[in-house]
Order: sequence, then structure tokens, then C-alpha cells
Amino acid sequence: MEYPEIKKIINDLEKSSLAEIAIEFPDGTKISVKNQSEVKPMRVPEAVVYTDINKEEVKIEKQELEEICKIVKSPMVGTFYSKPSPDASAFVEVGKIVKTGETLCIIEAMKLMNEIESEYDGEIIEVLVKDGEMVDYGKPLFRIK
Repeated sequence: MEYPEIKKIINDLEKSSLAEIAIEFPDGTKISVKNQSEVKPMRVPEAVVYTDINKEEVKIEKQELEEICKIVKSPMVGTFYSKPSPDASAFVEVGKIVKTGETLCIIEAMKLMNEIESEYDGEIIEVLVKDGEMVDYGKPLFRIK
């Protein structure tokens, strides 16, 4: 086996995804080549542990948010629509002030369009459902402050 042939085998190995190759020729010549450039030590990231979070504080903040905000929940199972028609603007959006009885959305159930009205006066601070999403009975739809 000549040097150019060996060099070609080495070059082919470098271009391939193989890590190692061993060849035995009929004349008894044996070649074993390892592709060391492909074997790279992998740095494993250390686990991140947050110990500064006080679970009690998180629970208190959640309770405070629930006390401050009122949740409008779905009164039925159906499809949530935020606007009266596909080309119309939404009934409400984040930041809008609503009054009790004002239409917030439509829920389609069995081909009937049911307008869902606000039970509270206040400001919409979060819309919890996407337009066209299926909702279950009791699913939170809006957060009003």
C-alpha cells in the first residue's frame, strides 16, 4: 500500500462521520485510523439551584393578586371568540375599563352564540384565553382589577 492511498483513506475518514476505521488488505497490510478531531470533550452544564425563593412569599403574592383581581369564568363549554365577527375588533382588550353587564366575549355552544357579560366593574388586566380556543365550564377567561 502506497502513501497516497493511505493519505486518501485518512482524508476520507476526516470528511465522514466515522470515528474509527480498521482495514486489512489481502497482502496482509493492516491499517487502523482514529479520527481524533471529531472526539471533543463535552462540557456538562452544572445544575442551577435557586435557594433564594421563599415559597411563602410566592403564595402571598398569588393570594394578594387573587384578592385584588376578579376572575370571569366560562359559564359553559364551547368555543371562545373575542370579537363579534372575524373582521371586527375585540369586545375588550387589556387596559379597557368595563362596567357590569358589558359584553366581554362570545362563547359558541351547539351553534348558538352566547354573549358573556362582565360581572364586575373594573379594568381588564389579562385575557386568559386565545380567540377560537375551546373552553370548559369554569375555565378562567378574564382577570379584572
